[in-house]
Amino acid sequence: SVILSELGRRILPDLPFDFEAFGRHSSVRKAIADVLPELADLADIDVAKREFHIRGRLIHKPRFKTASGRAKFPLNSLPEPKTARPFTLATLRSEGQFNSIIYEEKDSYRGTPHRWLVMMNAGDIEALGKAPGDTVDLVSDHGEMKGVELYAYDVPKGNLLAFYPEANALTATAVDPRSKTPAFKSVEVSVLA
Repeated sequence: SVILSELGRRILPDLPFDFEAFGRHSSVRKAIADVLPELADLADIDVAKREFHIRGRLIHKPRFKTASGRAKFPLNSLPEPKTARPFTLATLRSEGQFNSIIYEEKDSYRGTPHRWLVMMNAGDIEALGKAPGDTVDLVSDHGEMKGVELYAYDVPKGNLLAFYPEANALTATAVDPRSKTPAFKSVEVSVLA
């Protein structure tokens, strides 16, 4: 924060704002607490040395801040597929992974023995005339993964799961206009025997 406050002071010298104060973490925390009342406990956390819950987020009773007091779960329709590719792939991280750093080949969450595989509904595997352990090629409009092992997994028919970053070859570089995240949770693919 010292570097950022010094940059602010040098780049914007004519502003009536004390950038130097933000060279101290405690000042940054106090400013956040002043702006966001639910984070008031953040102001003195370096002195109090205690954890806290963000106010208004911990719910002890099933009552929500809506007119009815009930939670609202909006339904969003899925877009129609843009290509004739019959499967929708989502990429995910494994248990032994932090961001793109992979610590273990196997995934203890899903029971997979390695990462070069595609998790697929057992009925879809059978419909392809294949068996778990067989290899296939995955193809999208953006790339391909060759010799990927089929792994039967409890996913809905028509859906596939594969590990990131291995499956990045299949994903586009376009980003969602609102969240600015890549479309790595909905990639249309074909499975070739």
